[in-house]
Amino acid sequence: MALDNEFKEQTEKLVSETLELYKSAGASPRIGDVWKCENTGDFLCGFFVGEMVGSALSAFQVYHKREPSAEEHMEIVGIVEKHSDQIAAFFTKFNPD
Repeated sequence: MALDNEFKEQTEKLVSETLELYKSAGASPRIGDVWKCENTGDFLCGFFVGEMVGSALSAFQVYHKREPSAEEHMEIVGIVEKHSDQIAAFFTKFNPD
């Protein structure tokens, strides 16, 4: 079953608006030390993508009162992936040179 247009639009909005919030807030300078990661930007990118997919899956469950099918799950992942260029461009700035 394919996602309905309203849910797709809300998910697009979630990703775009949350990325803008991250751009405003920046990143904690302690992330590399706390999480023991060498490439802070890569870590943050993965964190952000996981957060967006998880939030959209939770919203799906609330909205539809059921778990998404495998197809719907992958469609949600695809919506987030459509923003991969903007997401990566922002978060790679936090990697060491």
